[in-house]
Amino acid sequence: MVNQIPVPQAKYELLTDIRQPRWKTQVLCLILVSVILGILFVTRAWIGIVILRSPRTETFDSETLFDNAKITTWVRRARMYAESTKENQNADRNNTISSPQHFYTNSTRQIIVCYYTVQRDLNTFWELSPSNIDPNLCTHIIVGFASVVNCSLDLGNSSSVYRDILALKNLQPELRVMISVGGSNELHLGFSEMVKYHVNRKRFIKSVLNVTKSFGFDGLDLDWEFPAWLGADDMEKVHFLQLLEELRKEFYHAKETLILSVAVAAPQAIVDQSYDVVEMAQYVDFVNLMSYDYHFYVWYYPVTGLNAPLFPRSAESGYLSTLNVNFSAQYWISKGMPREKLIIGIPAYGHSYKLDNPLNHNLLAPASGFGKLGEMGFVRYPTVCQFLQNGAKSVFENESKVPYAYKDREWVSYDDITSVYYKAEWIRANNFGGAMILSLNVDDWNNTCKLNETFPLTRTVSKVLRYKTE
Repeated sequence: MVNQIPVPQAKYELLTDIRQPRWKTQVLCLILVSVILGILFVTRAWIGIVILRSPRTETFDSETLFDNAKITTWVRRARMYAESTKENQNADRNNTISSPQHFYTNSTRQIIVCYYTVQRDLNTFWELSPSNIDPNLCTHIIVGFASVVNCSLDLGNSSSVYRDILALKNLQPELRVMISVGGSNELHLGFSEMVKYHVNRKRFIKSVLNVTKSFGFDGLDLDWEFPAWLGADDMEKVHFLQLLEELRKEFYHAKETLILSVAVAAPQAIVDQSYDVVEMAQYVDFVNLMSYDYHFYVWYYPVTGLNAPLFPRSAESGYLSTLNVNFSAQYWISKGMPREKLIIGIPAYGHSYKLDNPLNHNLLAPASGFGKLGEMGFVRYPTVCQFLQNGAKSVFENESKVPYAYKDREWVSYDDITSVYYKAEWIRANNFGGAMILSLNVDDWNNTCKLNETFPLTRTVSKVLRYKTE
């Protein structure tokens, strides 16, 4: 009897000794794997941000990869917008802004702001020269992009192009031509250094006044993407306001009062981080809302999406329901920007994706990269027209009021005449300040889409906002 009791107990103790270290080892391995994966994810995200903010990388892109419509500007902005999706937890969680369709009396003439990007070589067939621009299409042409160099406005080697654009005023005296500073040319910390001190801002403003006077520009557009964003100094937000206030004061004292506008972000997270909207509204004549690039291919969200949807789809909820033109416009108004100073951006380009499976070509279809159309996912409207002429199928998304098209593994979201018409009617009905086209360069200025009809997207907006009476 003495020997019968310890044996099971000994077996139990032996089993316990074996299992306990194995359980601890499994937990330890799980923790180590989690830590390693976390480090890899953070490292990859950090490298992405470093690349995004690296002047050397962007310079290489702009000088080596892209020639025509300052695609570097778009790529950088699209990446910044994509980063805002990851940063949206810092935004004000107001996703329930009421946005009814108001119908106002269109008592004031709404403006049409058209960006024109200076080309590197205007001798090639596919580049839009100033002589091919219809001066009656737009009320304002903003030509860019100038740089901030040594706290001064620098036109680079494009003075002759600026003068050619200004010559359009001889054909249409009511046309206003402004110069834009920033875009892809802000990548070398020009804005950040310039706004930091009063003496630097004063030097910049003096250079602006000299340029506008000597060339005859009607005003200045600031395209800083974006103050105090992605780890930048929070004080940039304050310094930017100081710049606007000082510019406004000097512009009022100019012989002919100059126009002051700002190109502003659409995503909620960037708006909250970068702008004091109420204060900004005191100094600017209008803001150009960059209401596009809501979706484009990124490795951490590899599915198809709409570049510039007017409205959200019913299937979208939470932050995804804010990625549309209507929400962005209403959000800017809720933050304090007067309706009449808000100019709604309309893109004349689309975004392409490479489908994982050509049989799955709907929205949110898995994608493995940019499509072959265009450059780095940037697709001009004439290229989209050629895609459709070559057999691609177009689908109009009725809830968002924009189309997309697909063929084989190629998928592209874009705006066409119908979607632009819907947006122009919505702008008109809600009595916003007007529409902004990005850009004349990528609209169909060369009759690719339809014979004897140039700039069809811009012309559609013009017909609705300027010439429609009912």
